[in-house]
Amino acid sequence: MKHIILLFLLICSLYAEKITVTADNFEADETKNTSVLKGHVHIQKGTDDIKADTLVIDFDKQRKPFMYTLTGHVVFDISTRKQHYKGNSDRIIYDPKSKLYTASGNVHIIDKIAGRTLYGEKIIINRITGKSTITGKKSQPVKFTFTVEE
Repeated sequence: MKHIILLFLLICSLYAEKITVTADNFEADETKNTSVLKGHVHIQKGTDDIKADTLVIDFDKQRKPFMYTLTGHVVFDISTRKQHYKGNSDRIIYDPKSKLYTASGNVHIIDKIAGRTLYGEKIIINRITGKSTITGKKSQPVKFTFTVEE
């Protein structure tokens, strides 16, 4: 088991940022080009830190990861050049090519720099541009809580 995890970490180390993943269980399916990690999943990528119940990594034909999907009790700490978010959601998808994080399902975020709390159904964080987009739904619109000094 340790050899498989080390192999996975070596594959991930071929990219610009070092990625470290720990979990209780690891399963690789070469026919589907996926790896599934379950139980106390902890992923660290640069300054980003995410914990979840499950992580599914999808690989392309060259065995490079093209999508990371974290589900179940997702807790995250994500930083861009201008922003620092801590929060939780039902799911996060990370696209390493476009460097986009998409958190969805009961998203609750604390913007550590701006000092505001955000609630919504989905938030997209672009690590390249630093732009974030928050989406609500009709029954539960986006909600901001912040302090204004007068």
